[in-house]
This record gives sequence, structure tokens and C-alpha cells, in this order.
Amino acid sequence: MRLLVRLSLILPTLFGLLTGCGVFHDFAKDNQIHLFSLGEASFVSPVKLKIAVVPFADEVGLGATEAGPNIARLVAEEFGRHGQLTVMPAGEVARAMAIRGYSNPLTPEQVIQLGRDLNANVIIDGAISQVDQHSRRKGWRKIVRYFTSQQKYVEAMLLVTAYDATNGVVLAARANSATYKVGAEEPRDFLETSNEPPPPPQEAIEQSLDMAIEEAYYRTLDGLAALPFKAQITEVVGDKTVAIAFGSEVGLSRGVEFAYLPTQEVLTNAINVPYQIPGAPKAHLRVAEVSLGRSILEVIDGSVHPGEIIETWEE
Repeated sequence: MRLLVRLSLILPTLFGLLTGCGVFHDFAKDNQIHLFSLGEASFVSPVKLKIAVVPFADEVGLGATEAGPNIARLVAEEFGRHGQLTVMPAGEVARAMAIRGYSNPLTPEQVIQLGRDLNANVIIDGAISQVDQHSRRKGWRKIVRYFTSQQKYVEAMLLVTAYDATNGVVLAARANSATYKVGAEEPRDFLETSNEPPPPPQEAIEQSLDMAIEEAYYRTLDGLAALPFKAQITEVVGDKTVAIAFGSEVGLSRGVEFAYLPTQEVLTNAINVPYQIPGAPKAHLRVAEVSLGRSILEVIDGSVHPGEIIETWEE
């Protein structure tokens, strides 16, 4: 387990400006201090959610051409360690982005299309928005400032957004920051002509980003945990049977029940982000056969058609 990272807050309007989308920002959850319950979000889905992490945007210019894809790969690996999630290979996701000509950040329409291309439940995008080096005294050093040296720190911030791949709705959006202590600041040479501070050490940049990734993981889990497993009807197989393109790879088994809940209403929140209000179930289904990448469902009541989205259901 890496170091416990500090929580940070950011106004939702500011986050909307940075990412190009507005979100509900839950300050109450941001203020929770996670100690020994890290990652213990209770998932409503009885099977694994399939996640695709797209290449991150490098907004600070780290200098490496693969900085964004590498961060996405590390984020994917972090989410991949949770038993309720299955994460797609970063290379496969990057190729799907390139084929479509998409770039980060994604629009809701692009999220939906990418979700169909990759057969994913969740799409995650993000950006490296800040890597700063600064010096300050902390704690007791502030009191005895004339007798202590300043400490150097590198602070990194990652903007991470998770979307429901079936409708493009934001599940969680967070600005995740972490600070890594480099050490005592070296005294400056008064004869030095340059006012520019030396660049932060590579190790400090990597450590601060690594800690920010861990923070993003824990702070995004709650949004993912509230999402039921959803799948698109791919075909009608028989009189009362249909197929979906998920199977044993996500833990589906015979007897798992689904429901078709058509959208009753689409509303917009105070910061102009649409969200859907589902209606009453129009059909109930039960998994009858499972194989790798495919399941056959029996329609218990009602009717469904190819292209419609069903979700796991418990009475």
C-alpha cells in the first residue's frame, strides 16, 4: 500500500471549466477521511463492471510523448486490483480512440459510441492538470521559522471523470491532488543570475503522480459502486430469448435477473448537466445460458428489442 494521500476540494464550477463538463460535486464525501476502509465501497452490481480508461491529456507538458497514455495505463492498473472491476487493456482502448479520431476530454456522444465499440460499462478519461514545485515550512517549522529550513514539495493534480458508457452520464468527477516531500531547500547562491528554480526531480514527479492516482482510485469507487450492470440487447434468439455480449468474463451466471427500465424523463441540474430518471420496469429477464462474451436471457414478462439497454435487477 502506498502512502495515504491527502484529500483536496475544488469548486464544481472550476472543475467544469477545466474539463469542459459540469458535475455534481459531493463535498461531504470529499471530506471523509478514509483510513482502514479504503476501497470498501459496496457495489450494487452482482457481476463485474467492465471499465475502459482512455489516454489522459497532458495539460502541463511533462515532455514525454507517452505521458498521457502511461498515466492512463497506471490508472487502469489501479482500478484493475479491485475484485468488482475488470479493466480493458490500455492498448486496445487507445486503438479504439485512434480509429474514431477521439481526443480527451470526451463528449457524452463519444462516450456512448466508445462504450459500444469496446463493449464497456464505464469509460474513464482525465488529465494531468498540474505538476508544481514549491517550498514552505510546515507544522512546528512555522513557529521556529528563523531556525529551520524550508522544505521542498512537488504537488500533482489529476482530473478524473468516470462515465456511464450507456448514456454518457457522469458517475464521478474529481480533482485528485497529492504532495510529495522532496527535502530541505538548498540555499540559493546570491551571485546566481537566473531566477528560475531548478526543475523538480523526476522521482518526485513520479511519486506525486502515483499518489494522485491512488487518491483518484479511492474517490471514484463510490460513483462506480452505485452503477448497476448494464448491457445492450444484441439480438433476438428465439421466441422468448435474447442475447447480450457479456458472459463469464464478467462473472455472469445462470439465474441473474435483469430488467428493462426505459427513460421516463431527462432533467438538467444547476450546472447544465443532463441526467436520466428511469421509469418502471417494462420487462424482466433471467440469464439462462452463459459462455465467454455471450449470454442468453429468457424474457420472463414484457418485451425487449435489439439495441435496448437492460440492467441487473433485484426485487
